[in-house]
Amino acid sequence: MSIYLHLFLTFLSIGAFTFGGGYAMLPLIQKAVIDNEWLTEEAIVNFIAVSESTPGPFAINIATYVGMETGGFLGAICATLGVVAPSFVIILIVARIYVLIKFQPN
Repeated sequence: MSIYLHLFLTFLSIGAFTFGGGYAMLPLIQKAVIDNEWLTEEAIVNFIAVSESTPGPFAINIATYVGMETGGFLGAICATLGVVAPSFVIILIVARIYVLIKFQPN
């Protein structure tokens, strides 16, 4: 499996099965990154400190960083899309259901 697909699928599963935002995802991200030997534990801890001071959602920042360190620019895109895709799809489904319910005749 290519590194890009592996990054995408790893962060897709983290994004799909974690509720509560970036900090709730942190243990899963740490485990996946260390198990796959993408980064050292020290590097993750250092980036967590940096990520809290940078703008943007924490989960997206850390996914982008791991992807960039692991697979370059394309890796960053794959990891970021993976972590964002589940939420995006859920919102699209909810919006579609809302439109169907709101515009039904009485």
